[in-house]
Amino acid sequence: MDPFLLENAPAKGYLLAYYHDALVFEPYEIKDGMILFEGCEAFRGEFPRECHLFDQDKECRIVLRRNPRGPVRRVLTRRQEQQMDPDLLFEEEMLVKPEYASDGRLPGKLKIVNRYRYFESDTLTVEDYRLAVP
Repeated sequence: MDPFLLENAPAKGYLLAYYHDALVFEPYEIKDGMILFEGCEAFRGEFPRECHLFDQDKECRIVLRRNPRGPVRRVLTRRQEQQMDPDLLFEEEMLVKPEYASDGRLPGKLKIVNRYRYFESDTLTVEDYRLAVP
């Protein structure tokens, strides 16, 4: 388990993890120093290529890379966005596939908050994004 996740992720929220051959989208909670979903410890075997732990206000993310610089680790919060230029933020809601949301444990929509950056060369680029529940 990467201690970064335990130290920075919301205590309770949603786990979205991309493995080589699977996707896991589950509610989770941190309890006794472990990330648990469905009563099982997350990441018992292989660690996912990309992992997002998020709630309404905060996302903690690790993306594994195949280069010497190591994984990308990010903590993104709504509080940070409140201090940003609102013209450089764009929120959208995406529907969750019915098979994920059908049992009521997962939200029917996800919110993506895109963070843009404007360069003096008149270029606008997505600098980052935050996953959240609406």
